[in-house]
Amino acid sequence: MIQDVGKNVRETLLGRDTADGSAVAVGASAALLVATIAVFLVAPVFALPTVGAFCFVTALGWVRFQAEMARFLTLVATLLTVLTVAFITVFLFASALPAIREHGLGLLLIPIQDGEVRWFFWLESVLPAGSTFWNPSSGAYSLIPMIWGTVVVTVIAGAVAGPLGLFGALFIAEVASDGLRELIKPGVEVLAGIPSIVYGFIGFQVLNGFVQTAFLDDGASFLIAGLVVGVMALPTVVSVGEDALSSVPDNMGDGSIAMGATRWQTMQSISIPAAFSGISAGIILGLGRAIGETMAVAAILAAGTQFANPLFDIFDANVTLTSLIATQYGSASESTQAVLFVAGVLLFVIVAGMSVLSLTIERRMKAKLRGQA
Repeated sequence: MIQDVGKNVRETLLGRDTADGSAVAVGASAALLVATIAVFLVAPVFALPTVGAFCFVTALGWVRFQAEMARFLTLVATLLTVLTVAFITVFLFASALPAIREHGLGLLLIPIQDGEVRWFFWLESVLPAGSTFWNPSSGAYSLIPMIWGTVVVTVIAGAVAGPLGLFGALFIAEVASDGLRELIKPGVEVLAGIPSIVYGFIGFQVLNGFVQTAFLDDGASFLIAGLVVGVMALPTVVSVGEDALSSVPDNMGDGSIAMGATRWQTMQSISIPAAFSGISAGIILGLGRAIGETMAVAAILAAGTQFANPLFDIFDANVTLTSLIATQYGSASESTQAVLFVAGVLLFVIVAGMSVLSLTIERRMKAKLRGQA
């Protein structure tokens, strides 16, 4: 049993066919890597020398045993990625645990008024107008106004990114010529590389003035934040949607055109239904970015912590879960920080769930196109 385990570990690290001495080189690199991690956790001040030793030994091994070292480094990179996500998850939930123990469901309830607890889902018909939802100095911690603000901004962003992303993906995949496609795709990718604070600043300067003039509104609102975040989500929707449309077999569209259908009828009846799973996965990923967006929303929305009045007023303003963390964390007390970590846990669970859902949908689409489902 022990021998089989050792054999499997050796094959995982080195492969089946190994050169003489490669086990020593890989073993030395692995030992130094473990020592580096241990020193970093126990005495970070001494981590730099161990990192240097690991790099030096690995470089020497790479010169003599390149294949084995490449296999080892790819395995290390994968394990470190998984461990990083695991450490972040554990730290996030552990930091939020004190607030969950202290406040419990009170973080997701309307504050008590006249001895009665009122739930968020009763909406504005029973919302206590004079309640204080967020006031760390008095111990009032209710995240539901921020949850509602996140929902409103995400819905507006989805209304922007969904249709525009779909039509953009259709144009790139089905309409544009090869030369035009090569010009547009890098432009879409550039949109994804623009820092979010730049989007927020432009949105506040440009859209804020337009809304004030056109709608006689005070300015910063859910509408502006949703529009900006929707534009930020566009590259994700367009990119994933275009990949899904491009994966549809050409003979499906050619057969439709041969039957006398127009190009638009072919896209509407063949391309979109066949790639619908991938398109919906792109929209879900885009909405995941919209939910997790911080700096653009923080730059646009005011720092209010009350519900919009009425709830559906998109010209009102309130912080979202992300902007709450960004604006409150710097001056937060220990108890307030724990509550902010609860907000982080909510965002983590929602975005992770949406990512898993999008991957599942995309996997089913690929299986369907291969005739496996």
